[in-house]
Amino acid sequence: MTKQSSLHFYVGTYTDAPSDSHGVVGISLDPQSGVLTLSNEIVPDTLQQQHNPSYLASTQNGLYTFNEVDRDSGAQLHFSDNKTRCSLAIAGDYPCHIDVKDKLLAVANYGSGNVTVYGLDEEGQPTECIADLFVDGCGPNVDRQEAPHAHQVTFLKHTNQLAVVDLGSDCIYFYDYDVNTLSFALNQTLSMPAGSGPRHLVFSHDESIGYVVCELSETLVVITKQNGCWEQASQQALLANEENKQAASAIYLSPDERFLYVSCRAQNKISYFNVDGENVTQFAAVDCGGAFPRDFVISQNGEWLLVANQHSNDIISYHRNVETGAIKATGYSCKVGAPVCLIEMLSR
Repeated sequence: MTKQSSLHFYVGTYTDAPSDSHGVVGISLDPQSGVLTLSNEIVPDTLQQQHNPSYLASTQNGLYTFNEVDRDSGAQLHFSDNKTRCSLAIAGDYPCHIDVKDKLLAVANYGSGNVTVYGLDEEGQPTECIADLFVDGCGPNVDRQEAPHAHQVTFLKHTNQLAVVDLGSDCIYFYDYDVNTLSFALNQTLSMPAGSGPRHLVFSHDESIGYVVCELSETLVVITKQNGCWEQASQQALLANEENKQAASAIYLSPDERFLYVSCRAQNKISYFNVDGENVTQFAAVDCGGAFPRDFVISQNGEWLLVANQHSNDIISYHRNVETGAIKATGYSCKVGAPVCLIEMLSR
């Protein structure tokens, strides 16, 4: 039997003390055992020495990240493919999420609440800011929702739309864009439950259903598209019989869309659900193997789930049963300073 080749992942980190990270980190997973090892040779040199490269996006062209700091401290967008590199100043504070589609790249700026959109050239390098999107607003949580806090940007695959999840205003904004003029127009504002603090969302493959993790209420909200507009369908707790600690984080669907996974940072758990379209039922929660599971990733083949534990400074590997959706810790981990984002390296 032919031995499977290793799977490779990029890790976004915080480099501020007490972290011992210096930038983007590479790790490899042995698909026979789940053993994790540092593999920094897969990371472009220029990204191994970056300040707070907290979130990442990868395309066939290369790897994108930014510095999660305010603009006065040098917030910049970075692109590298080991041959070329490009950096642009970001007109926003504390960028926290990034997404790429075709010749467009969007960045959510948590501190200033705006979204900056950049054009990309033929090689995938960002050239200039073409749009600055901002909607003012706030929520009832006076400590966390005093102003807009854009937390995620996602380009829809089947339509020319950009979804912006705003934790501060309890809203999801859907922008239409014109691929010729590169202009953006707000199409719909979808209100989430007051004080819920929506953080991230994922869509079904056909983009008729969305699943929203709400950080502050620690709930899962299902949204559906009806007659061209999005609306709420249901809401449920991420963890049954657990105290709400306002720290839900990442959310991902399995490749076959039958299971949904969410990280609950304060409880140190990964909660997962059976999915049948808009019908979602929790069936288990497992310990994250460390402290404060900021992010996780499901491998493209669906057989592995890796968890980034920010406060215990480690990545933990889990084997995933593709039939039942259950995840089981392999017992293997890899030390990484303050990991906050995980993405799988694309095959080239």
